[in-house]
Amino acid sequence: MSRFLGEYDVPVDSKGRIFIPAEVRRKLQPEDGDTLVVSRGLDGCLTAHPQRAWAAIVEKIMGLSQTDQKVRLYYRVTLSQAKEVRLDRQGRATIPRKLLERAGIEDRMVVIGALDKLEFWNPKSWAAYMEQAESTLEEVAESLDL
Repeated sequence: MSRFLGEYDVPVDSKGRIFIPAEVRRKLQPEDGDTLVVSRGLDGCLTAHPQRAWAAIVEKIMGLSQTDQKVRLYYRVTLSQAKEVRLDRQGRATIPRKLLERAGIEDRMVVIGALDKLEFWNPKSWAAYMEQAESTLEEVAESLDL
């Protein structure tokens, strides 16, 4: 399973294409076929899962009760916004404009490694999130026993 780390500032062109840094691409497993599933994430970002990680999420969703209203809400909102994107030979991927708009991403984005997935953030939103997180990081770490 891929383990992504780091923070990268990347441009977004007028067609919604982004460049996935080589360091990140090297962590993709051959079984993932240079394909990411990009969907609406939490906290205002987009998430990008390699195919195998996405398959594990799908299995979990399929195991949940479809009669539970919260489950239906989650999978409808998440899956209706999801899109498979394939990286080209230069490491570029085209992210649907609708998803970019949902996260407030225009001409630049911050890509962060979040272990089994990547997150795509509007740079200002990411900076605000990090500023807010700084004040509680030690308290959170203590509660997690890390």
